[in-house]
Amino acid sequence: MKKIFFSLALTAASMLAIHGTALGQDYPQKGKPINMIVPFAPGGASDILARLISQKFSEEWGAPVVVQNKPGGDMVIALQSVARADKDGYTIGLTTGSFALNKVVKKDFPVNPVTDLASIGMIGQSPYIMLVHADSAVNSFKELEAVTSDDNNHLNYASCCFGTYFAAEMIKTVTQLNGTHVPYKGSAPALNAMLSNEVDYIIDTTTAAKPFISSGKLKPLMVTSRKRSASLPDVPHLTEAGVPGDFDIGVWYGLVFPAGTPADIVTKANTSLNAVLAMPDVKARIESLDIEVTPSTAETMSARVVSDLQMYADAMKKANLQFGN
Repeated sequence: MKKIFFSLALTAASMLAIHGTALGQDYPQKGKPINMIVPFAPGGASDILARLISQKFSEEWGAPVVVQNKPGGDMVIALQSVARADKDGYTIGLTTGSFALNKVVKKDFPVNPVTDLASIGMIGQSPYIMLVHADSAVNSFKELEAVTSDDNNHLNYASCCFGTYFAAEMIKTVTQLNGTHVPYKGSAPALNAMLSNEVDYIIDTTTAAKPFISSGKLKPLMVTSRKRSASLPDVPHLTEAGVPGDFDIGVWYGLVFPAGTPADIVTKANTSLNAVLAMPDVKARIESLDIEVTPSTAETMSARVVSDLQMYADAMKKANLQFGN
């Protein structure tokens, strides 16, 4: 009896492998619509990336790739739509590295980025940036560190999201930097608070902050990566600014399928994505958003997700961060 069950199991596994290969060979079918789910409202960087890539996919595949914006719930609505979709390659999700952070911060976050989603490949990444008001006497991170480490100085800092909050707290755990966290719901209100001197320093995205740097309203102290940003080449990186360690934190973008999508389909999508990212017009448009193009394999993106989960979990423990869930 055991031999019969074993034989049947082998036969079923072989049939699944053959079926997956067949799907991969036929994918994508000409004219069959593909949905690209975006977890944010229209107009932001994620939406721009999705529409840019979907247009190129449509041209290459001969099938319409339709962008659907599903904001809300810290990406839950969109990611659940992807995770629960058919595993046939006709639902793609555009995501940011925040989906790993959300899983760490929210114990009841219903989507597991490792087990519920299959990585296709990365699109690009951008560090966060630390800034002070242009009128501030502080001109470097070390000067800010010295000011905040004085018990007579009680400074506040702004963040726009969990990512920038974690960046600040990770820096605080390895330096003498101090500051009381003041959270804001988005970059716009956080930067407005900075401009009106409601807070003393801020960590935000380079995309949101660059116009204020260019206009001379805000002064950059460092980017939160271990190399300089191509869009802000004069701004020191973490190591140059005097922040020890090897952590590197920022925002990154990638594409995902539902977990269980056949490997042949994942490979085809990854090949197409990397070909699109190599197009000069695409690369130039992405870089105009202050995002560095970082094509990858599906395996590299998967490893990044696992690494981020561990990094954020460690940071949460070291900084004793509490989120009440």
